[in-house]
Amino acid sequence: MKMFHKIYFGDSVVKLTEEMVKSLENEIVFIATASKDGVPNVAAMRAIKVLDAEKGIVLIADNFMNKTLKNILENPKVALTTANCKDMPYQYKGTAEYYKEGEYLKIAEEVDKALKPDLKPKGAVVIKITEIYNLKSGPDAGKLIAKDE
Repeated sequence: MKMFHKIYFGDSVVKLTEEMVKSLENEIVFIATASKDGVPNVAAMRAIKVLDAEKGIVLIADNFMNKTLKNILENPKVALTTANCKDMPYQYKGTAEYYKEGEYLKIAEEVDKALKPDLKPKGAVVIKITEIYNLKSGPDAGKLIAKDE
């Protein structure tokens, strides 16, 4: 099985700060997806782990994904933001891959167990964050903070 975070060699411009990691792992995160026809969907997620802050790799356990998963399989481009935009005003954009077995599923199981021991993930969505934008209101709203080439 190919490991997503091993696909991206070299230095990543998109690095997650300690504050970003804490926010992503401890807040409700909204994931935006779109079907191949461009029909949008937004869903709230809770079972999240940052796998590699230096390379911008994030895992989300698939516990109840329906439209979100269908969209990711059709169109892997996603956007994330936390419910706490006041303190952590960032939008993260990236590319997602889905795993139903292997190392990532095991990590998703650990994430679920820490949240709610009776949860059992169906799979794991692994996202390589490629862009980070400022969401704080003011003159820099929407400004690109970091982007991988």
